[in-house]
Amino acid sequence: MAKTKYPTLLSPAKIGNVEIRNRTIMAAMGMSQSDNGFVNKATINHYAARAKGGVGAIIVEVTCVDTPLGLNTNGMLVIDDDKYIPGMADLAGAIHDGGAKAFLQISHTGRGARRAIIGDQPVGPSAVAMPYSYMMGLGNETPRELTIDEIHAIEEKYAQAALRAQKAGFDGVEIHSVGYYLGQQFLSSTANIRKDEYGGSRANRCRFHLNIIKRIKELCGDDFAIIVKLSVVEQGTDGGISIPDGIYYAKKFQEAGVDAIEVLAGKWSSESGKNERPESGYKDNMTMPLCQVLKYGILATTGHKKTITLIGCGHTQNPVAAEKALKNGTCEFVAIGHGLLVEPELVNKFAEGREDEIRPCIGCGHCIDHQLQHGGKAVCSGNAVLARGENDYSIAPAKKKKHVVVIGAGVAGVEAARIAAMRGHRVHLYDANKYVGGALEVAKRPPFKENFLPLQPYLERQLELTGVDVHLGKKVNAKDVLKMNADAVVCATGATSVVLPIEGADKTVLAKDVLLGNVKTGKNVVVIGGGSTGCETAEKLAMDKKNVTVLELTDKLAANTGKTAQTVLMGHLKGYGAKLLTECKAEKITKNSVVYTDKDGKEHTLKADTVVMAVGEKPDASLYEALKGKVKELYNIGDSNGGAILPNAVYEGYTVGNQI
Repeated sequence: MAKTKYPTLLSPAKIGNVEIRNRTIMAAMGMSQSDNGFVNKATINHYAARAKGGVGAIIVEVTCVDTPLGLNTNGMLVIDDDKYIPGMADLAGAIHDGGAKAFLQISHTGRGARRAIIGDQPVGPSAVAMPYSYMMGLGNETPRELTIDEIHAIEEKYAQAALRAQKAGFDGVEIHSVGYYLGQQFLSSTANIRKDEYGGSRANRCRFHLNIIKRIKELCGDDFAIIVKLSVVEQGTDGGISIPDGIYYAKKFQEAGVDAIEVLAGKWSSESGKNERPESGYKDNMTMPLCQVLKYGILATTGHKKTITLIGCGHTQNPVAAEKALKNGTCEFVAIGHGLLVEPELVNKFAEGREDEIRPCIGCGHCIDHQLQHGGKAVCSGNAVLARGENDYSIAPAKKKKHVVVIGAGVAGVEAARIAAMRGHRVHLYDANKYVGGALEVAKRPPFKENFLPLQPYLERQLELTGVDVHLGKKVNAKDVLKMNADAVVCATGATSVVLPIEGADKTVLAKDVLLGNVKTGKNVVVIGGGSTGCETAEKLAMDKKNVTVLELTDKLAANTGKTAQTVLMGHLKGYGAKLLTECKAEKITKNSVVYTDKDGKEHTLKADTVVMAVGEKPDASLYEALKGKVKELYNIGDSNGGAILPNAVYEGYTVGNQI
């Protein structure tokens, strides 16, 4: 092997009898892009890109063993019938062609299934409703308790699904036992309150798994690897798996011949406290300590060192941290999730020393939110290709090379510029600011946004690699642009802050100026506007020990934020004592107060040393309008075209870069 900075991470190892080229595993992440459960071109392209990108093994996303009752989303993959085997064979073959090993995650959604999708009442170990959890942003109706015969039938469906996966060429399966899926529900003392042989004791609660494992081995043999994705502990008011439970289950799975455990934790809580972190602030290797818990727990309870392989998880896309965990023996493999969604070439870039070219995951949560909250496919704020069309990562050379001018170096403008340059166009990028990233300069400033920080250096590096001529601190107008004689012009000029037209508005400061540190605030601060920017500004101020009140006209706060991040943000605001007033209208601002009316029209006055305006932004399309009819090929993208969420801005830039 050539010399590498990550010799352990990139060394081969085994799960059971399956030899894997390195110790990286792509964690299963639902994409919801199948054709009525069947593998399609989008599915194959998605996983083939990651296999070619160097990952050691891929665990294909959650796949249903029992339709319709076991479905999670309308786009979920299915393997409860032989008719799905040909497509699965194509998928496994594409993964193998890329040099990776292929595992299939098999699952039943149980009480987490939605009536709107399955057309019936969900089922579960017991008639206990899935509680609302902010980690998923979901709760659900009370399920129907499964009968013993039905449990036996589902166990066999898991085993038959594994056999189909083997026939399709997969190297093994993973039994999903985390979150709101049926495997976890049987193991949980709060979801499973049965009094028969499937409930009560730990031994009974894991009987479902042990029966499935035994049957898979009977059908598939010992060379077909079995992984269990396990919540070693569940926290929160409805947590039903303790650390001793998790150790017991791991020990029993080891005894049953399971080859590996993907080690995670669960949380059941309707609200977040002030000490929780959103994914944008996750630390590296967050759940790795649980691997140590299992190692020492098995040793303490059996007197012998563990023999089962442990897969560590939790924000593991940092190769330095992953290498350290593997070298120290914390785990034998690392599972990488969102880092591989945003960057298919992640592992190759580790191996080639190209870390500065890795597109970072910022932890926005849109990939999950877009599926579970909105019933769509996964989308990504960094990877415009993800779950769009057929997931085709090829970029065709331009048939005619053009001179392209892009105005605005925010994420949309940079994406358009780099893609156009990759296709062979000569690209000039202008921005009035002296930095690349546009609104990112503000977006990275609130608390718990550490994972936003690598994005700007990545954008700068991409412009360098693709040969875009970058002109920063250069404000241009329509006359300037026309003098450039460009064949195509892309306007990505962003948006401007809105100020409410009320008395005293001239006494306010803008939220972005607070976040940038351009202004100082007094002790008592009123933030007018409870969108994501307003709430994040209030969060920063509250953590700085200011007395903060948020005034929001609607009944929702931080409405454009992903559900999990939104709940964590609300937990911070409440935990740090911010006052949150919804359905309230700011009427007047004086030297030291804000007058507002509530939903009943009653007038109130708030003391205010500083008033922060955070009522949104309006597109700045003035340059685009001035160039209309004067430039043959003209585009308007990003916030200047209406904005919305970051994934849309990136997608617009990518699309235009390919159209020119």
